[in-house]
Amino acid sequence: MKISTEIGVWIGALSAIGIYSVLIKDNPFYRMVEHIFVGASAGIAVVVGLNTFNNTAWSPMVQGKYSLIIPMLTGLLLYTRYFQKFSWLNRIPLSFLMGTGAGVAMRGAVESQIVGQISATMVNLNKLDSWIVFLGTGFSLSYFFLTYKTGKVTGYTSRIGRYFMMAAFGAAFGNTVMGRVSAAIGRFQFILLKWLGL
Repeated sequence: MKISTEIGVWIGALSAIGIYSVLIKDNPFYRMVEHIFVGASAGIAVVVGLNTFNNTAWSPMVQGKYSLIIPMLTGLLLYTRYFQKFSWLNRIPLSFLMGTGAGVAMRGAVESQIVGQISATMVNLNKLDSWIVFLGTGFSLSYFFLTYKTGKVTGYTSRIGRYFMMAAFGAAFGNTVMGRVSAAIGRFQFILLKWLGL
């Protein structure tokens, strides 16, 4: 057993132990590590934001791209919410942000969730897996058809669709748990192998 002498390894190992110590009980060691993590994350966000502002706005504007003054002033209008007399100016950049965000999100949602899912189900039905995907999609869609009365056939198809969805949700949950467990295993390997040298 050879304990590491690197300061970064010690900080990482003690931080991981501090976070896992909450499993026993809420304690000052856990709260200290949690506060350090939140503070470091906020500090990194500020530094990244200032670097982005300098690289994409201030430096190009100083070099002659004076049209960047408009988005910079629009961004500064976001801070008028702290002044009651001028707080109404906050709505101008906020409406641009919300409209742009909604447009980009809608385009991404249509491409990934609608077009992507439709193209994923358009498969050659020459394998059992392809039939499972095709039938699972059809049965799951029949579960959500609420515009007609459920009869004998549609009652069975919607019930089968519900089973398909339960299997999909279970697989997604299992995948999430597997990811979290593998992250925990990585931390324990770091503590036992790299820090303690076992």
